[in-house]
Amino acid sequence: MLLPARIDPVTPVLGEQLYALDGLSMGTRWNVKFYGPRALDCAPVRRGLEARLAEVVARMSPWEPDSDVCRFGRAQPASWVAISPACAQVLIMALDVARASGGAFDPTAAALVRAWGFGAGLRHDAPGFVPPAGVQAPANIGWQDLTLREASGDFEVWQPGGLELDLCGIAKGFAVDQLADFLLDCGLVHHLVEVGGELRGSGLKPNGQPWWVQLEGVPGANGLRDMALALHGLSVATSGDYRHIFVDAQGLRRSHTMDPRSGEPIGHGLASVSVLHPSCCLADAWATALLVLGPTAGPTLAAQLGLAALFVLREPNWREVLSPALQGLTAE
Repeated sequence: MLLPARIDPVTPVLGEQLYALDGLSMGTRWNVKFYGPRALDCAPVRRGLEARLAEVVARMSPWEPDSDVCRFGRAQPASWVAISPACAQVLIMALDVARASGGAFDPTAAALVRAWGFGAGLRHDAPGFVPPAGVQAPANIGWQDLTLREASGDFEVWQPGGLELDLCGIAKGFAVDQLADFLLDCGLVHHLVEVGGELRGSGLKPNGQPWWVQLEGVPGANGLRDMALALHGLSVATSGDYRHIFVDAQGLRRSHTMDPRSGEPIGHGLASVSVLHPSCCLADAWATALLVLGPTAGPTLAAQLGLAALFVLREPNWREVLSPALQGLTAE
């Protein structure tokens, strides 16, 4: 079991009941559970949640032609491109993770993702798709070339020419935070939010228990113990090499997780990384970055930065590595 260092003992008000809402967005399913007053009209709550999700899609989806991401990709070289405050917030966090990870996380990797059949282009399972041959030097990729500026509350990003944004490795976590923040704004403190497997919890249940969730396991990983996590002021996000894969003509498994530094899908023995963090946005980005870094550099950086992370190694035998920060949360 994994427990945060401190549990706020405040429980829902006597008589409050559990509500559950769900739906589809961002190509996946979202779920929200919360405690609120009896006979609460959930229609305004649902509308608010759906509006937050729609804003994330409208600003950050690579499939929406008018999104900030797509407008930036179409912009003329040597131009400033206006973006929304929400997109600027995500981009700032993405650049922080890119910098700290040495480019293992790169929000400009859209062309690379598309080349391997996982982005907004010809899919890897579509007729006529041909994956890149061998190791390809990344083209039109470079988080270092992104410059963000703010003036009177408006945000702009410098387009040097040819750069494309891909925020799919962080936007889902941001959406979780947006839903949780909306519930807090509504006074619904005791809640659990999930978007496509990324979760964030707040408060307690009436019996004083936190929101317990099971950490995502790797398919076929035998002999590893199950881990239960108390999401109390915490988020959890998982990245794995087993999601959205294809086998190329040489029989190699090609994961949708790209290493922007090498220009091809990851191929090391690290199967998955789960990261716990107060911000689901950062948990999402760091899970991807640590997975890209691999079975040696990933745990090393997590230890250096104090990140609570669980690493599941595929080779030579299935085993787990807990970062020191995660070990501090363990309770038998």
